[in-house]
Amino acid sequence: MQLGSITALAAGLSAALALAGCGGEPTGAAAATSAGSLEGDAALITSAQAISDAIGGCVKPEGAEIESKVVGMQSGAIVMLACNANTHRLFAVRASDALELQSLPDYAADGWVATNQASMAELDAGNEMLTTFHKSSEDGSCGSEGTYHWDGQRFVLQELRWQDCTTPDRKGPPFPVVWPTQVGAVVDPNGATPEP
Repeated sequence: MQLGSITALAAGLSAALALAGCGGEPTGAAAATSAGSLEGDAALITSAQAISDAIGGCVKPEGAEIESKVVGMQSGAIVMLACNANTHRLFAVRASDALELQSLPDYAADGWVATNQASMAELDAGNEMLTTFHKSSEDGSCGSEGTYHWDGQRFVLQELRWQDCTTPDRKGPPFPVVWPTQVGAVVDPNGATPEP
Protein backbone atom coordinates (compact mmCIF):
# COMPACT_ATOMS: atom_id res chain seq x y z
CA MET A 1 0.00 0.00 0.00
CA GLN A 2 1.38 3.44 -0.94
CA LEU A 3 1.88 6.10 1.75
CA GLY A 4 -0.63 8.36 -0.08
CA SER A 5 -3.22 5.58 0.13
CA ILE A 6 -2.52 5.17 3.84
CA THR A 7 -3.03 8.89 4.39
CA ALA A 8 -6.32 8.80 2.47
CA LEU A 9 -7.51 5.77 4.47
CA ALA A 10 -6.56 7.47 7.74
CA ALA A 11 -8.45 10.63 6.72
CA GLY A 12 -11.55 8.55 5.96
CA LEU A 13 -11.28 6.79 9.30
CA SER A 14 -10.90 10.12 11.09
CA ALA A 15 -14.05 11.45 9.45
CA ALA A 16 -15.92 8.28 10.40
CA LEU A 17 -14.87 8.66 14.03
CA ALA A 18 -15.86 12.32 14.08
CA LEU A 19 -19.27 11.58 12.56
CA ALA A 20 -19.91 8.70 14.91
CA GLY A 21 -18.96 10.87 17.91
CA CYS A 22 -21.31 13.64 16.75
CA GLY A 23 -24.24 11.35 15.98
CA GLY A 24 -23.88 11.77 12.20
CA GLU A 25 -24.30 8.88 9.82
CA PRO A 26 -21.14 8.00 7.90
CA THR A 27 -21.42 6.66 4.35
CA GLY A 28 -19.36 4.42 2.03
CA ALA A 29 -16.00 3.21 3.36
CA ALA A 30 -16.42 5.38 6.46
CA ALA A 31 -19.61 3.46 7.34
CA ALA A 32 -17.74 0.16 7.19
CA THR A 33 -15.02 1.36 9.56
CA SER A 34 -17.31 3.03 12.08
CA ALA A 35 -19.89 0.23 12.35
CA GLY A 36 -18.47 -0.66 15.77
CA SER A 37 -15.87 1.04 17.88
CA LEU A 38 -13.73 -2.07 18.10
CA GLU A 39 -13.81 -2.50 14.32
CA GLY A 40 -12.94 1.18 13.88
CA ASP A 41 -10.16 0.88 16.46
CA ALA A 42 -8.68 -2.11 14.62
CA ALA A 43 -8.72 -0.19 11.33
CA LEU A 44 -6.97 2.80 12.93
CA ILE A 45 -4.35 0.54 14.50
CA THR A 46 -3.77 -1.19 11.15
CA SER A 47 -3.30 2.20 9.43
CA ALA A 48 -0.92 3.38 12.17
CA GLN A 49 1.04 0.14 11.87
CA ALA A 50 1.44 0.63 8.10
CA ILE A 51 2.78 4.17 8.62
CA SER A 52 5.06 3.01 11.45
CA ASP A 53 6.42 0.15 9.32
CA ALA A 54 7.29 2.67 6.58
CA ILE A 55 9.22 4.77 9.15
CA GLY A 56 10.93 1.76 10.75
CA GLY A 57 12.45 1.30 14.19
CA CYS A 58 9.29 0.01 15.87
CA VAL A 59 8.81 -3.76 15.95
CA LYS A 60 6.79 -5.45 18.68
CA PRO A 61 8.63 -8.63 19.76
CA GLU A 62 6.72 -11.90 19.60
CA GLY A 63 5.15 -12.70 22.95
CA ALA A 64 5.40 -9.12 24.26
CA GLU A 65 2.45 -8.28 26.50
CA ILE A 66 2.20 -4.65 25.36
CA GLU A 67 -0.91 -3.98 23.26
CA SER A 68 -2.01 -1.33 20.78
CA LYS A 69 -5.13 0.67 21.59
CA VAL A 70 -7.14 3.74 20.63
CA VAL A 71 -7.94 6.31 23.34
CA GLY A 72 -10.80 8.74 22.70
CA MET A 73 -10.05 12.36 23.57
CA GLN A 74 -12.28 15.45 23.68
CA SER A 75 -11.01 16.36 20.22
CA GLY A 76 -10.29 13.22 18.20
CA ALA A 77 -8.38 10.19 19.39
CA ILE A 78 -4.87 8.95 20.08
CA VAL A 79 -3.67 5.66 18.59
CA MET A 80 -1.15 4.05 20.94
CA LEU A 81 0.74 1.63 18.69
CA ALA A 82 2.63 -1.11 20.56
CA CYS A 83 6.29 -0.78 19.76
CA ASN A 84 9.23 -2.76 21.20
CA ALA A 85 8.77 -4.37 24.62
CA ASN A 86 7.48 -1.39 26.62
CA THR A 87 6.97 1.60 24.31
CA HIS A 88 4.21 3.03 22.12
CA ARG A 89 4.25 5.25 19.07
CA LEU A 90 1.51 7.84 19.38
CA PHE A 91 -0.63 8.98 16.44
CA ALA A 92 -3.25 11.72 16.69
CA VAL A 93 -6.51 11.47 14.74
CA ARG A 94 -8.73 14.55 14.41
CA ALA A 95 -11.87 15.16 12.33
CA SER A 96 -11.02 15.07 8.61
CA ASP A 97 -7.29 14.75 9.30
CA ALA A 98 -4.90 11.89 8.58
CA LEU A 99 -3.02 10.02 11.29
CA GLU A 100 -0.31 12.32 12.64
CA LEU A 101 2.78 10.89 14.34
CA GLN A 102 3.43 12.65 17.65
CA SER A 103 6.87 13.66 18.91
CA LEU A 104 7.63 14.23 22.60
CA PRO A 105 10.41 16.23 24.25
CA ASP A 106 12.62 14.14 26.53
CA TYR A 107 15.92 14.69 28.32
CA ALA A 108 19.25 12.83 28.17
CA ALA A 109 22.85 13.42 29.25
CA ASP A 110 23.43 15.62 26.17
CA GLY A 111 20.32 17.76 26.82
CA TRP A 112 16.88 17.91 25.19
CA VAL A 113 15.92 15.29 22.61
CA ALA A 114 12.77 14.58 20.60
CA THR A 115 11.38 11.07 20.51
CA ASN A 116 8.50 9.46 18.65
CA GLN A 117 8.34 6.56 21.10
CA ALA A 118 6.76 6.93 24.54
CA SER A 119 8.23 4.52 27.06
CA MET A 120 5.87 2.88 29.57
CA ALA A 121 3.17 5.32 28.44
CA GLU A 122 -0.10 5.76 30.32
CA LEU A 123 -2.78 8.03 28.84
CA ASP A 124 -5.65 9.25 31.04
CA ALA A 125 -8.44 10.32 28.69
CA GLY A 126 -10.37 12.01 31.51
CA ASN A 127 -7.79 14.72 32.13
CA GLU A 128 -5.97 14.19 28.80
CA MET A 129 -2.64 13.61 30.55
CA LEU A 130 0.13 11.34 29.31
CA THR A 131 2.80 10.00 31.65
CA THR A 132 5.98 8.25 30.53
CA PHE A 133 8.85 6.47 32.26
CA HIS A 134 12.03 5.76 30.31
CA LYS A 135 14.42 3.43 32.15
CA SER A 136 18.05 3.98 31.16
CA SER A 137 19.22 1.08 33.37
CA GLU A 138 17.80 -2.36 34.09
CA ASP A 139 17.03 -1.49 37.72
CA GLY A 140 15.20 1.74 36.78
CA SER A 141 17.44 3.91 38.95
CA CYS A 142 18.13 6.39 36.14
CA GLY A 143 16.28 7.74 33.14
CA SER A 144 13.39 10.13 32.69
CA GLU A 145 9.78 10.60 33.78
CA GLY A 146 7.52 12.91 31.79
CA THR A 147 4.05 14.37 32.21
CA TYR A 148 2.36 15.85 29.11
CA HIS A 149 -1.04 17.45 28.51
CA TRP A 150 -2.97 17.02 25.25
CA ASP A 151 -3.94 20.48 23.94
CA GLY A 152 -5.99 19.17 21.02
CA GLN A 153 -3.03 19.38 18.63
CA ARG A 154 -0.04 17.90 20.45
CA PHE A 155 1.26 16.75 23.83
CA VAL A 156 2.64 19.74 25.77
CA LEU A 157 5.31 19.06 28.39
CA GLN A 158 4.13 19.81 31.94
CA GLU A 159 7.00 18.31 33.93
CA LEU A 160 10.16 16.35 33.12
CA ARG A 161 12.22 14.52 35.74
CA TRP A 162 15.59 13.00 34.91
CA GLN A 163 18.53 11.30 36.59
CA ASP A 164 21.88 10.58 34.94
CA CYS A 165 23.13 7.00 35.11
CA THR A 166 26.55 8.26 36.25
CA THR A 167 25.06 9.77 39.45
CA PRO A 168 26.68 8.04 42.44
CA ASP A 169 24.36 6.31 44.93
CA ARG A 170 21.40 6.99 42.66
CA LYS A 171 18.00 5.91 43.82
CA GLY A 172 14.96 5.12 41.74
CA PRO A 173 12.06 7.43 40.96
CA PRO A 174 10.98 10.04 41.56
CA PHE A 175 13.94 11.63 39.79
CA PRO A 176 15.02 15.28 40.20
CA VAL A 177 12.91 17.82 38.29
CA VAL A 178 14.60 19.09 35.11
CA TRP A 179 11.71 21.19 33.78
CA PRO A 180 10.25 23.43 34.99
CA THR A 181 13.00 23.84 37.54
CA GLN A 182 11.73 26.97 39.24
CA VAL A 183 8.26 27.69 40.53
CA GLY A 184 7.06 30.91 42.12
CA ALA A 185 6.63 34.61 41.52
CA VAL A 186 10.31 35.29 40.76
CA VAL A 187 12.07 33.09 38.22
CA ASP A 188 15.76 33.53 37.43
CA PRO A 189 16.11 32.86 33.67
CA ASN A 190 19.81 32.03 34.18
CA GLY A 191 19.03 29.38 36.78
CA ALA A 192 16.42 27.32 34.95
CA THR A 193 16.74 24.51 32.45
CA PRO A 194 15.94 25.94 29.02
CA GLU A 195 12.51 25.18 27.62
CA PRO A 196 12.39 22.12 25.33
